Amino acid sequence: MRLKVKWVNGWARLHGTGPDGKRIRRALKTQDPRRAEEIRAQIEADLWKANLYGPQEVVTFAECALAYAEDGGEVRFIVKMTEQLGTIKLRDITPKAIRDAARRAYPRASNATLNRQGITPARAVMNFGHEQGWCGAVRVRSFPVEKPRRKAVGREYLELLRPHLPDRLFALMLYLHQTGRRVGDAIELPPEARDGTIIEVAKTKTGRPITVKITDELADMLDSIEPRHGRLFGYIGRSSVYNTLRRACGKADVEYLGTHQPGRHSFATELHEAGFSDKAIAEAGGWATTRMVTDVYQHPKGSSEKAADHFSKEATGKKLTRKGATQGKM
Repeated sequence: MRLKVKWVNGWARLHGTGPDGKRIRRALKTQDPRRAEEIRAQIEADLWKANLYGPQEVVTFAECALAYAEDGGEVRFIVKMTEQLGTIKLRDITPKAIRDAARRAYPRASNATLNRQGITPARAVMNFGHEQGWCGAVRVRSFPVEKPRRKAVGREYLELLRPHLPDRLFALMLYLHQTGRRVGDAIELPPEARDGTIIEVAKTKTGRPITVKITDELADMLDSIEPRHGRLFGYIGRSSVYNTLRRACGKADVEYLGTHQPGRHSFATELHEAGFSDKAIAEAGGWATTRMVTDVYQHPKGSSEKAADHFSKEATGKKLTRKGATQGKM
């Protein structure tokens, strides 16, 4: 095998055949002859090493990231991490190196952002490489994050926002509040998914189709709203929903809670307060387990007051005596 540098319009390109017989065609992205020769020699050495000892000896993070993307992996935040780890061989990347790379890529970001945009995509690439046999398994600790306290709200919250919301957005918020569905699934609903008070969701976040029953009130609202962009609620993305909702909260002078808290969190809490079992709530809202409902989405209201009221009623009508006092004559 001998790779050769060819020049096309002043730019170096690599041509030749690898040790496995495969043709090599690669842009070297340089116009410097000396640099082109250095790159050619390194690639040639790596190809021989991979052929003799296996790809785990030479595959870099950038090469693995590219293969991961071509396999259909999520690429939204991979570029930034590839800029930090791209030339490093997978076998040499440690959990500490990934955490340090995340900090360099996002120097002013919160820990939650570092986890979402740094640790998670890098971990996905490394896991893909491990599945291909290019490196060992790597376990990367996430940065500590204090979970924000979530809350549930009642219908009155939506009514305060109503004068400041377009009819279609109020209908969307009511749909989330009354069905517990995810906003992403709701936005993607086409008009033909609805038949009266029945909405067929072809695919949810969990990958399963579901049938959702809506109230007559919401059905009447949807009858009066013209679908647009091929969507039932007329929105093609979350950003326009969030921006409009945030402005409405400012005008109504109420706390901005996004869509998840007035939706799924409030749905689970209201049904819990109404006496629904955890299993029934999970089924109605599309949760995979009842534990998710109880640990994350239910926010019981006034538990301390209810406990005091319960024991007060328990004591009502009972005759309480001091220790050692007699109750009548012997």
